[in-house]
Amino acid sequence: MHRVRFSLSLLLILLVLQTAEAQKGRTRSRNLGIGTLAGNPLVHQELKLSDEQKATLKKVVTATRTAAKAAQALEEPERARKNREATRKLRAAISATCNDKQQKRLLQIEIQYTSGSWMLMRPELSSILKLTNQQRRQIREVSKTSQEKVHKFRESRNDDNLREVQLNINAQLAQARKDAVKLLTEEQRTSWKAASGVAFELWPAKKKKNTKKKAS
Repeated sequence: MHRVRFSLSLLLILLVLQTAEAQKGRTRSRNLGIGTLAGNPLVHQELKLSDEQKATLKKVVTATRTAAKAAQALEEPERARKNREATRKLRAAISATCNDKQQKRLLQIEIQYTSGSWMLMRPELSSILKLTNQQRRQIREVSKTSQEKVHKFRESRNDDNLREVQLNINAQLAQARKDAVKLLTEEQRTSWKAASGVAFELWPAKKKKNTKKKAS
């Protein structure tokens, strides 16, 4: 259980870092996490949220980001506890704000835009994947190994290699996801693929403006 909790803390750290990277125009990560997705206008549009729902989620996402930033100044295990608390509040707000259909679609988008192996262990997927105890142990081991490598990447980070480190982290989390999926049976892999739903484009390509002048 503590390994899963560590993953939640990792996601909140990623949320803060990715927001900063986005503001600097740097590398885009496929590992966005629920905090980023729940506050994204395109996700709101996809979920067909009402103005009231949007306002509620924006408020709780802002609180989550504030808590994540504040937690960085704390030592473990207090930092992890604060991050888990913020994540629980965020997910509770989503559950209370969104209907079943909206929550299902948000989970599908989260699967598409969250790397790492821990996603396969989400409670919402337990009845779908039906993992055996052995598979759960193996996936936890994949997650632990991946987190240790990510931690080393973070320790090597400095002002000159931020982009390189983030790319390495992205690649490591993506590999962990692949390694975990390999542990599934063919039937489980089919269920896993179906669980992600219809592809959602978070960064739609901008339409090029027609610069040709009309014939006079």
